[in-house]
Amino acid sequence: MSVYLQDTTWWIGYRDPQGRWVRQSTHCQTKKDAQAILASIKTKLFEGRFFDKAQRPLVPFGDVAIRVLEYQRSMKRRSVEQFHKHYTNNLIAYFGEKFLQDIGVEDVERYRLDRSKNVAPASVNRGLAVLKRIYNLAIKWDLTEKNPVKFVEFLKEPEGRLRFLSKQDQTALLDRCKGDLYDIVLIALRTGMRRGEVLNLRKADLDFERELIFVSKTKTGRTLQLPMLKEVKLLLEKRVLGLNGQDPIFRNRLGGRLKTCGGSFNNALRLAGIKDFHFHDLRHTYATDLISAGVEIFTVAKLLGHTDPKITARVYAHLSPEYRKAEMEKYQNYLNTKIS
Repeated sequence: MSVYLQDTTWWIGYRDPQGRWVRQSTHCQTKKDAQAILASIKTKLFEGRFFDKAQRPLVPFGDVAIRVLEYQRSMKRRSVEQFHKHYTNNLIAYFGEKFLQDIGVEDVERYRLDRSKNVAPASVNRGLAVLKRIYNLAIKWDLTEKNPVKFVEFLKEPEGRLRFLSKQDQTALLDRCKGDLYDIVLIALRTGMRRGEVLNLRKADLDFERELIFVSKTKTGRTLQLPMLKEVKLLLEKRVLGLNGQDPIFRNRLGGRLKTCGGSFNNALRLAGIKDFHFHDLRHTYATDLISAGVEIFTVAKLLGHTDPKITARVYAHLSPEYRKAEMEKYQNYLNTKIS
């Protein structure tokens, strides 16, 4: 058994009833406190009372990670599943054949350091988040009793990229879009829908009488009801002529659902002279236009499908000084109202 200092925290080392060498942080700042914890463990080991669940069978980390991935898939949220799949594969490759119970805080910190040499802080943090999820579910399933990620600090991330188009740039882009691409871009600009959501649209998703678009396959898994502007309604009414309810609105040459438009979109951007712009930035443009028009943040959040309006406020509220000025004018008018 041993007691040793790592950074500013005291750690202990000992062998458990199965003969494995265990290293763990006591989260104590003094050696005396750490020694007391180690003495308590030594007593329990001697009396045979060390950990009621010490006889748990060792489980390979990869097996648990795959089980968690299957669990995510069962939730039927494709975006979440794909997110987990990417980072889960990386975690399995890194931790190899280690047992779930043998991965400690030091191992996770080493993973964080190694990953940070090759990818951005955001990617490192997403990997840590998936690893934390794996351990939380493993605890829930009674496979282990500790989550080493809990004691590891995530990296500080720079502020996210935010790019949007002015009215002039929107017109320039639409002028360079031809055929299906024009309709796809216009719908994205006027509804804030993501590219996959636009391409997944079916005739059955449209209610022209109430002027609503129903988006069922969203990133959050929630169904959205988005209003149709007049120009979007006219566009969609033409596109659904002759289609059945389940037919995709945007189809490839074989009649199946159109899966991408990246090449033609990038070409339109080039012809319009627009640089450093992605399809998802059309969504940012939509939100920016709403805020600039004076639409309340709460309503913008609902239209974007954000579960928390604070997210919307943090990302977009600083974009329009005119918006802030208009809100303060409302406040001033309220103060100026005479009490009857």
